[in-house]
Amino acid sequence: MKFNYNDYLIASAYRIETARRLHKQGRYSAAIYFAGISIECLLRAFIIFKDPEFDQRHNLHELCKKAGLEDLITYKHRREANAWLGNIWARWKNNYRYASDERLRAEFKKLGHDRGIKGDFLKQNSSIVVDSAYELRTMGEKRWLLKKNSKH
Repeated sequence: MKFNYNDYLIASAYRIETARRLHKQGRYSAAIYFAGISIECLLRAFIIFKDPEFDQRHNLHELCKKAGLEDLITYKHRREANAWLGNIWARWKNNYRYASDERLRAEFKKLGHDRGIKGDFLKQNSSIVVDSAYELRTMGEKRWLLKKNSKH
């Protein structure tokens, strides 16, 4: 199935809302996965807008480079956007879709994502990823509307 930039933008909105619901339901590994997919979809929308033939796998770092940070984020908002991206990159991998909460807890513990967190560190990490993805997606959508309207 081939997707256009609008399909990816719509999917991004659906995926972040799914992530937020899953987080509220205590399904943290799934919430983290869907939050990352939301950002992947957002980046793909920006890329496909410029290059409709683009097809690359799930490397957020590479997708971000290809999307063009200047297209996605205004200069004034780069610091906070980079922090959100860092939060997501540190805690999201495409293969987390296979991970149970227990497995992801073990992975995050190994990566040190439990340090300094009292209580359920997976819940806290899920909150960090979901909130960061939500903020980044919201910013990206605003930029998208400006970019799309300026083309017409």
